Amino acid sequence: MEKEILVDTDILADERHRQRKFSRIYRIITAILLLAACVGLVYAGFLFSVRSGWVVLIGILAVVAVIVFMVWRMDRKRPEDLVSTGPWSWGQVYSGAQSREIWNSMGGVILRHGLGITRITRNTAMLERKGSFLYRKGIHLLDVRESVDHPGWFVVTVQSAPDLPTSITDFGRGHGINTELLGSVPGFRKPDDAELTLG
Repeated sequence: MEKEILVDTDILADERHRQRKFSRIYRIITAILLLAACVGLVYAGFLFSVRSGWVVLIGILAVVAVIVFMVWRMDRKRPEDLVSTGPWSWGQVYSGAQSREIWNSMGGVILRHGLGITRITRNTAMLERKGSFLYRKGIHLLDVRESVDHPGWFVVTVQSAPDLPTSITDFGRGHGINTELLGSVPGFRKPDDAELTLG
């Protein structure tokens, strides 16, 4: 029996909560291990010589700065974006089209990216993203159902997750596919669109 959805923003809320919880845990563990490794390298560098210690320290700080800049640059959300940024990207749009038409319109995006699709429930499907030399594998949960908040509309929800919980960035891969999926929805409207409240 499916859980009753009280409002549209509750769709996939449990999954988002679980992903945030596990990503937080893995990131804390990874940060502790990396910090310990960095301290060990700097300590070993200074044991060898003061100059070596400073070289190692400056090198580590430079790598950290590059990573922070990369995450900031790639994971900035613009006002026109349909989905959130980062590996755990999430977004919703509304459509006045019928469910079958919405699914068919997203089929082109699914085929273009070679995503494997598995129907989980009548409303929800799991799309599997293959890995490559540049990108890791991941999944996209796609949900199409009648809106509770806006009767007469269908709400389309998409959410992505990388296969590696410690992922800091996916180089915009999940965000890009999610944007294409929602952007292909016929006559889509953003959740803050005035037309939704008029209906």
